[in-house]
Amino acid sequence: MRIRTCLLASLSVFVAGAVASAEVPAPPATDLSTLKLVPTAEGVPGFFDCLREEEAVILSAHRGGPVPGYPENALETFEHTVSQIPALLEIDVQRSADGVLVLMHDDTLDRTSTGEGPVAEKSFAALRELRLVDNDGTPTDYRIPTLKEALDWAEGKTLLALDRKDPISYADVLDAAKEAGALDRVLIATYSLEDAMLVADLAPEVMIVTPVESKADLATLEEGGVDLSHVLSWTGTEVPRPELYALLAEEGVESAFATLGYWTGSWDNRIRMLEDDTLYRRITRGVHLVATDRAFDVAKVLPGVPKVAACTAR
Repeated sequence: MRIRTCLLASLSVFVAGAVASAEVPAPPATDLSTLKLVPTAEGVPGFFDCLREEEAVILSAHRGGPVPGYPENALETFEHTVSQIPALLEIDVQRSADGVLVLMHDDTLDRTSTGEGPVAEKSFAALRELRLVDNDGTPTDYRIPTLKEALDWAEGKTLLALDRKDPISYADVLDAAKEAGALDRVLIATYSLEDAMLVADLAPEVMIVTPVESKADLATLEEGGVDLSHVLSWTGTEVPRPELYALLAEEGVESAFATLGYWTGSWDNRIRMLEDDTLYRRITRGVHLVATDRAFDVAKVLPGVPKVAACTAR
């Protein structure tokens, strides 16, 4: 509790400073629905290099961008999201009792479906009988998709960030992406440098999201055989770190910052309460990916979002 209290105090100081700073220009008007996150021949690493060079930013729609009527981790939600904004979709991977990789964030079915109990104890056929529930608790007609269905759907439409859930291994996720011919259009979320090195060993060509705190971390990754052009630094959800973003950019590494979260102090919730979306343009300066639960709102206020067009295949 003491740590959380100190964190909230720090965030409050940051907000106060941000409000007092010079106004950040609003983004130019553009039809964001026409922009799709489809990299050029340079692939995902080249795409992120381009974002850095153009000072562009993409959004990661947490769990696919759920809104009322559209549940998280549903193909229909993905289609709804990318039909309106250029967004990478972060999705979560679980496994059924009979070994099928499916999309589900929680270990249990209770919150996001009409079912109950652990996902891992249900056959895929049983999971497919269930209906997904949106974040307001309203059942929809949408069904639990497989990872393969999501990978096939995303081709030519957007990039996917794959977040595996225990006990699924990185090899499981990478094998599925390889089989779908999708390694060149996914990112793999990892939570340690060791995991990043493991993924790079299994699939050197894939883009990896991993926490990077310093140049020493970059050296560790390089020594472990990781191509830094394939690294996106995950810098957390709490305190923006523009100095770190700049340091990493000098080394050719792009950064991600997350405003998402359902706890009271998350940036998504704090900015909603303050009713001042211009703060997003301040706290995300210098990053190349913003992960958010408010993808549609944030897309309208970040000047770097329209610039993504320079980095995509059209």
